[in-house]
Amino acid sequence: PSQWRDGRPHQLALHGWTGLGGAMLPNQDTTQLYLHPCAVVQIDQPTRDFYATARVALGVAESLDDKEPARAHLLNALDDAFNMLDTREPFDEGFYDSIPRAHAALRAKIEAAGPPLDATIVATGHAHLDVAWLWTVDQIRRKAGRSFYTVLRLMEEFPDYHFTQSQPQLYDFVRQDYPELFAAITERVAEGRWEPIGGMWVEADCNLTGAESLARQFLLGRTFFREHFGRDAESRVLWLPDVFGYAWALPQLIKQAGLEYFFTIKIGWSQYNRMPYDTFWWQGLDGTRVLTHFSTTPEDGGFGTSTYNSDATPSQVIGTWTNFQQKELHHNLLMAFGYGDGGGGPTREMLENIRAMTAFPATPRLCQMDVGDLFRAIESKAARHLPTWNGELYLELHRGTYTTQSRTKRANRKSEFRLHDAEFLASLAAVLDSDYEYPAATLRHAWELVCLNQFHDIIPGSSIGPVYVETQKQHAEVQQMARAVQDAALSAIAGRLGDSSAPESTQS
Repeated sequence: PSQWRDGRPHQLALHGWTGLGGAMLPNQDTTQLYLHPCAVVQIDQPTRDFYATARVALGVAESLDDKEPARAHLLNALDDAFNMLDTREPFDEGFYDSIPRAHAALRAKIEAAGPPLDATIVATGHAHLDVAWLWTVDQIRRKAGRSFYTVLRLMEEFPDYHFTQSQPQLYDFVRQDYPELFAAITERVAEGRWEPIGGMWVEADCNLTGAESLARQFLLGRTFFREHFGRDAESRVLWLPDVFGYAWALPQLIKQAGLEYFFTIKIGWSQYNRMPYDTFWWQGLDGTRVLTHFSTTPEDGGFGTSTYNSDATPSQVIGTWTNFQQKELHHNLLMAFGYGDGGGGPTREMLENIRAMTAFPATPRLCQMDVGDLFRAIESKAARHLPTWNGELYLELHRGTYTTQSRTKRANRKSEFRLHDAEFLASLAAVLDSDYEYPAATLRHAWELVCLNQFHDIIPGSSIGPVYVETQKQHAEVQQMARAVQDAALSAIAGRLGDSSAPESTQS
């Protein structure tokens, strides 16, 4: 990059993983690991842009039906464009001079190949970060830092890049560990290019978590976003793409927490029955309704399921529209793209795909915008015609989540009970004794630890063993804090009740 050619020394640092991934073969030699050849190179931008357009054009053509006329037009356009390249001496001046002409011709023939579909897919960058799963929480702190840094750097290259990120807990980790990075995120949020979303402190399990804890998830999450980004910056969408099912009481909590919409893809993973709707009103126990949308983006090379980790390939863009079940009701869909689970987020190639695929023949239009704006667009066009789902959103997959790691489940419930008693007694002490200082900071920290450990890969029991060693320590810490608050509150209450100057209660 030109900004590095400043006559000053620069350091290149690599953070490598020396273990093996999940595809390890039996009897594989683990004594020697290899680094593939790498180099520092300078990219010729016009050539890269031409390659991105050609890559997308070929991907669209391969994804279209053989009977679709645009397919042949695109293949012919590619053939003509590559024939325009001067390849007599690869990578000499003549080759680079021929790139702009070939690219312009390719773009013109793509435009002439036919109109886009009457459908719009909102592509939002996202880095799904499991707070714990095949790694411990201390690892996700570093993963979040690396992922968010990559997002910010790519925003400098792609002015239209819009990024959506959930889980205030991750933001808080970054605020503590990388304050300069957090300050840069705050600037992008203020610009409107980074959308804080999700509502909850973490993407919490919604079956085992107690009702009060779910309320605290919303309280902690929304409070953090407002304190650090302002009231107007936070999206009104509950973003839970990967949670293992959703209790029937959730719509009421969503609305009472001040949110309006709900997004997931996970119910699309059900083993036996597919939900009949992808966009619908989800009605809770008390009759509260929440506009809900399932992303239908297919997982390339996966298990035939939908994904929140799209690579932004043409087949996934077209597949998002093809898989959508309610084309007669609305034409606005969501595709989250970027490496996820362990984070990483969007890459330069994904963003090039998005930029190149804005309007392709026989393909949905692509744009980048707030997820909240997408929901409002769906609501304005289709609200009256959408069906209603009245019941829980049950996931027919991930068995054993009510029983696995029972010690952690018991510790969670004990922490919830302890904090209930501590808060009740502390509130009573504050009413009776004006000198008693309510331990708000202590209780908030305790609730943050409880909510952290209600993450959807922790409390259901789907994480690796070391995660639960740390979880037990944190629950013990919570219960110790709760006991200390309880003891101090009881002492204050007893002292006040034993004070002869205390007002006497009256009985009628």
